Amino acid sequence: MLSKLKSIKNNTYIIQIITLMSGTLIAQVITLAFIPIITRLYTPAEFGLYSLFFSIVSILGLVSSWKYDQAIMLPKSDKDAQALVFLSILITLGMVFLVIFILIIFNNYFVEYFNGNKMFVWMTPIGITMLGMLQIFNAYSSRKQFYKKITTVKVVSSFTVVGVQSVSKYFFKLDGLVLGKILADTLSLLLLFKFHYKKNTLQLKVLSKRRIIVNAKKYEHFPRYQSFTVFFNAVSQNMPVLLFASLYSPEIAGFYALTVRVLQVPVGLIGSSTKEVYYQRASKMYANGEDIFNLYKKTTLGLIKIFIIPFLTVLFFGEYFFSFVFGEQWLPSGSIAQIVILWSFSGFINSPSVMTYSILNIQATQMKIEFISLILRLISISAGWYFSSSYTLSLVLFVGFSIVVNLFIIYIIYENLQKINLKRFYKYT
Repeated sequence: MLSKLKSIKNNTYIIQIITLMSGTLIAQVITLAFIPIITRLYTPAEFGLYSLFFSIVSILGLVSSWKYDQAIMLPKSDKDAQALVFLSILITLGMVFLVIFILIIFNNYFVEYFNGNKMFVWMTPIGITMLGMLQIFNAYSSRKQFYKKITTVKVVSSFTVVGVQSVSKYFFKLDGLVLGKILADTLSLLLLFKFHYKKNTLQLKVLSKRRIIVNAKKYEHFPRYQSFTVFFNAVSQNMPVLLFASLYSPEIAGFYALTVRVLQVPVGLIGSSTKEVYYQRASKMYANGEDIFNLYKKTTLGLIKIFIIPFLTVLFFGEYFFSFVFGEQWLPSGSIAQIVILWSFSGFINSPSVMTYSILNIQATQMKIEFISLILRLISISAGWYFSSSYTLSLVLFVGFSIVVNLFIIYIIYENLQKINLKRFYKYT
């Protein structure tokens, strides 16, 4: 036992994952502790509209830097990484101004889409800005291995979100769901920026127009392929909320959104932390010509073992758990969870595979798969509505197609890494 603890202590890879996990664990515990309060303060319809807003912000925010933020981890030179940071910031700001322009032109349409809530419309560009900037600074913080700071920021963000959402509704009778998220992201960004400023990690003196252009061209496959891939994936992931709200009702979208938010706890706790550390470690190993297959296999198998218990718990006790913890009005979320948990399992274990696309520079393949996935998911939800007007059928078809896609992604990466190993074997024999 002591020898195992000692081996873990000396394993920097595991320590880095645990460091990120600790902050994520605290953040998720805070979120879970307050969700039963939130679900009793807000109706499923209010939660559905908030989820609709957050889905749109996520879709646009995730691609606001054209995914140059994912390239920040890759250069050997820190000066080139800083050039990518500034390039990502400039592109993000440009995209936000474009969104504002579109909102001005089609203002009436968007106000109607949000059930007449003008605040949601004009909070959208703010949300996109915060999410886009956070991606950039999180990526650069991971490159610098500032895992403790990332952990602290996650905890502060969770406190801010649930605090504002609860207080604004309970004391002032205001819908603070969106406001809480916006304020939390703003505070997180300021904390990360302040830390980098104190550490002097971003230096304008090393920045030049030539260096930015060189890196923009060197990593142009990120905007050409990765940005579209992430966009397709984001639309696919958020499609149930986007379509359930319009095809069925905001309440149905709210039930689904709560389910996803709760099931993201294990995914957020372990999956995201593992993904960040795996990407940092695997990128460095691959850049140095080292074999990453064993790291990939070890990480994927480890995730399978970890998810078994939460998977079985939700599968058999989903309805009871949701109605007891969140209130009787949220009983449909329990039924939805028993279906969605299958998709969550496959998505949880394929996170190393998704990150490996960028490392192997095969984003074109990933983009094609995500586009096909987007079409299949759109057809699945629409078919359930068209043939039976049943959101349950829409959800079952959606989950079924999603599982097939996730397993296929794992297969593709596994095959590519095996081919690389064979090439190395024949090269040195």
